[in-house]
Amino acid sequence: MLQLMQKYMPGFSGKPVSYRNYHAYRTADRLYVIIPARTDQDSYYELAAITAYLQEAGFPRLAQPMLTTEGQILTVYENTAYLVVEMPPPYTRDLQAHGAELASFHQLGASCPFAPDTLSSYGKWGDLWTARLSQAEKLYAEMYQKRPLVHEERVFLDTFYYVIGRTELAIQYLNETNDEFRFTESDQPTTVFMKYRSELADTYVLPHTIVYDHPARDLAEYTRNSFFNEEMNEAAEFLRSYMQVRPLSVFGMRLLYARLIMPLHLFDQMEKGLAGTAGKEYEKLIMQQSVYEQRLAGLFQYMQVDPQVLEIPLLENFL
Repeated sequence: MLQLMQKYMPGFSGKPVSYRNYHAYRTADRLYVIIPARTDQDSYYELAAITAYLQEAGFPRLAQPMLTTEGQILTVYENTAYLVVEMPPPYTRDLQAHGAELASFHQLGASCPFAPDTLSSYGKWGDLWTARLSQAEKLYAEMYQKRPLVHEERVFLDTFYYVIGRTELAIQYLNETNDEFRFTESDQPTTVFMKYRSELADTYVLPHTIVYDHPARDLAEYTRNSFFNEEMNEAAEFLRSYMQVRPLSVFGMRLLYARLIMPLHLFDQMEKGLAGTAGKEYEKLIMQQSVYEQRLAGLFQYMQVDPQVLEIPLLENFL
């Protein structure tokens, strides 16, 4: 991949290394990471502008996308498009508590002076969820006609109406949440991650999964993962430390709840396939749903808020 790097810096030479399972090159004072592209160039130009703003505004541990000598942000190498990012210089400041670190990141991202277009999912959850359900229904219709079926495919057919039911509940709850009037400045769109796990807990942050959305997205995806990993104490501390820095409005709490009702983890897995290892993972997730729902019922307790006092509708009211 040295030829690829030379499109950014003619005559470049560096030591090939691996960084978080990505190809990378290290020089005497810098590290360059090569990341396969997941979308079009326009999105990455927006990403470069956002990361430049975040760095200048006080988030120096974020890697910066680079441009080639011809001004291109993506480079095709052996039929694959790549993004190259330059890692920041050494960073020694102690990090805040995880939730507080994310709250500060959201606060900074919300102050971005321009609104991305292609990177934004703000206000689009209902349409996106409906589209994913439609695609899954097509998969179901195709598989229903298929013979023979492997065990994992039968599991999918047997459980799909449950997935439909949960999705429709999530969309209904989201639609009613959109009429919620108790919102604050914390509900404006900001920089978030596609599927937040713990990216900000690392010293350096790769930018390629940053998108633009409501901050509840990151809280929901981290909490979802914690539910499956049985990290309930960590999830509770994460949510509390976040809200101490950047309290959620009632609207934001309801968005968080709606996203956790929506079984996005099942859609993610079924889109990877339903045979072999992928199918076994889908079966594992569907078998864990009852436990997931029990943990979801305790969400507001983890957040140390009373949904009755705040008049937040609970899922049980929709069943």
